Amino acid sequence: MNYSELLTNVRNYTEVDSNVLSNSVINVFITNIENKIARQLDSDDQRRYATTTCTANNAFLDVSGPEGGFRFARALQIVKSNDERVWIEQRDATFMDEYAVERSTAGDYTGQPKYWGNWDQNTLILAPTPDQVYTIEMWYDETPEHLDTSNASSTTFVSNNAPEVLLYGVLGETFSYLKNPQDMQLYEAKYQVALQDFAQEQMGRKRRDEYENGVLRIPMKSLTP
Repeated sequence: MNYSELLTNVRNYTEVDSNVLSNSVINVFITNIENKIARQLDSDDQRRYATTTCTANNAFLDVSGPEGGFRFARALQIVKSNDERVWIEQRDATFMDEYAVERSTAGDYTGQPKYWGNWDQNTLILAPTPDQVYTIEMWYDETPEHLDTSNASSTTFVSNNAPEVLLYGVLGETFSYLKNPQDMQLYEAKYQVALQDFAQEQMGRKRRDEYENGVLRIPMKSLTP
């Protein structure tokens, strides 16, 4: 479902024309739902990998550069020259500060990073402070993909693979705007069901290994003979 089709579907479902539901009004609902889906669902389209380097004697790692926009890190590992890989464990900022103070007091505040934490929107913090330049592979999620409202044929991963999630979510927002609580509740409920189905695929079936976890089975009720 592309952008133009979504606009048409919203107006068809609500039976309200563009004099009330203009593109600019619906665009707000689309953005709200796209952000909501991204926060509620860990889908494959947002998962990215990038290689960067830290700076010697600098505990901070700038993550503002990855294409698509950095949203949050999932994991970090150091990649050594012999291709050996060492995972860095995540800790919160308070732990990092206490760890740095202890290392500094002991006169040994630098070394190969063992821990990482979130510092601010565009920065991670490493501990101990790197004693040299290290190559770091970062597993992260990027900023949610949005429909291009200037392009009628624009699509996204969600609009192509789970159009019902996007449509029902936007309809819930739309009926709220139209002060129709009954239909708003109906489509919010349909959105939740559709989102759950999409999540079972993205975060359930696609994260399973049949060799390790076995084939996914659904319990079937047996009739009494």
